[in-house]
Amino acid sequence: MSRFVHLTPARLTATVRRGGLGAPVYCFPVLPSHTLTYQWARELRRRGAREFVAVTFVLPDSEPVDVGHYGKPPERVTAARAVAILRTMPDPRGYEVVVPRRVTAREVRTIRPAPRVTGWRYMPAAHGRRPCACPGCLGRGQIGAARLRRRLGEDGARQGYAELLAGLRSDDPDEVRWALWSLGGRGEVADFAFLAEHPDPEVRDELAEVLTESYRGPAARALLERLTP
Repeated sequence: MSRFVHLTPARLTATVRRGGLGAPVYCFPVLPSHTLTYQWARELRRRGAREFVAVTFVLPDSEPVDVGHYGKPPERVTAARAVAILRTMPDPRGYEVVVPRRVTAREVRTIRPAPRVTGWRYMPAAHGRRPCACPGCLGRGQIGAARLRRRLGEDGARQGYAELLAGLRSDDPDEVRWALWSLGGRGEVADFAFLAEHPDPEVRDELAEVLTESYRGPAARALLERLTP
């Protein structure tokens, strides 16, 4: 049997327990690397829901599934082959497995809270890189697309550090999150440590993500401990 994990909004937990997962099921193999297994956790949160559960289920090794990078056509293989491909791939970030049929409740093994600060956002290895606002990279109607285009302007110029520090103190939580994401490892942790007490949980989540990906040292570890339940 091959084991996979699917991330779904926590509000659907009871539905999954009763009836399983509706087709198609987007998932990823359960690998030894926790970070790779749950790599989609943050990107999915960006689409609206904040609380997710990880639904682990099993499939027969011979089950036909599709595997591939989210930006490329998938390949039809068996479940066992999909696991082998992603397990041996040097960098499987951005890859996914799609089960074309419904996953039954009997095939579900566990339902647990999904990790909050694991995985990539926007695209693999995107953190700290200047986003692109062209229509190919930022689709019309995507959450936050209009705001991102306004912030980048026509030339997508990188904001200065002083401007980002001002954004961290904005009354608009979206502006604060944008400034945090744009820091890209610049400055000192002390410059934004006050955000650990921010009333908006999404700002605190963004702060934890920034610390995890871009900052090292005692100050970063201490602040991250304050943010970790």
